[in-house]
Amino acid sequence: MEKNKTGKYFKYALGEIVLVVIGILIALQINNWNQNRLNEHLEFQYYKRLLEDVREEKEILEATINYSKQVMIHAKRAIKVFENAPDAHTNPVDNLIDIYQSSQLQDPNPASSTYRELIASGQINLLRNDALKTALMRYYETDWMEGGTFKLANRYRENIRGKMPDAIQSEIRSKCGDIYYKTRNGYQTSLPASCEIDLDAANAISVVNDLRKDESLKEDLRYLMGNETGKLTDITTAIQQLDALIAQLEDITQDKIL
Repeated sequence: MEKNKTGKYFKYALGEIVLVVIGILIALQINNWNQNRLNEHLEFQYYKRLLEDVREEKEILEATINYSKQVMIHAKRAIKVFENAPDAHTNPVDNLIDIYQSSQLQDPNPASSTYRELIASGQINLLRNDALKTALMRYYETDWMEGGTFKLANRYRENIRGKMPDAIQSEIRSKCGDIYYKTRNGYQTSLPASCEIDLDAANAISVVNDLRKDESLKEDLRYLMGNETGKLTDITTAIQQLDALIAQLEDITQDKIL
């Protein structure tokens, strides 16, 4: 200070501070750039996983529609038996198969693991496409498995399985049970197009006649048929939403690849 060097020291210190600040800013910028790059990579991975999920979801819904239609085929034949319709099948063994298969149900599980992970972890905000985010929320938050037609009681299933002889039910289950087939990431079920069971015709006629006298079975089967029709409508609507989601995700992932 005695030699009037204060100004020089002040300028030197100020320069040091400026360099430190510039270094910090550059480090922060690099860190932000790296974080943004990581976020973009993670976002793309989520888009790919979501695309895989919605494609699988569509396969699940298509399998559910197919199963429901198979049940309806049996139900339409069974109701003719209960109503003594002139065009009802005359083979009592086939009648019992139709009566039983009408009570079959499928228990599908949605493919929503990626979306649930995004919500639970808070990573949903990584998705910068607001239109897609909205579409995902509208689809997954309106869970088709929680829809009215899926939650309605299947009174016919409980009724017929409480009244048809166990030996006949066991025979039908062993010869006409669900068929499992591989899909994208799991297995789906369908009913066999045709099946044969080992049952005496006279016994079959007796059982069919006893079941035909029960008016509650006919009423419950009509209710089931109406429910299955509503279910098909609900699932068809869900598939339309999935088609839109698939198209959006395919566009996004393709753009990022390019």
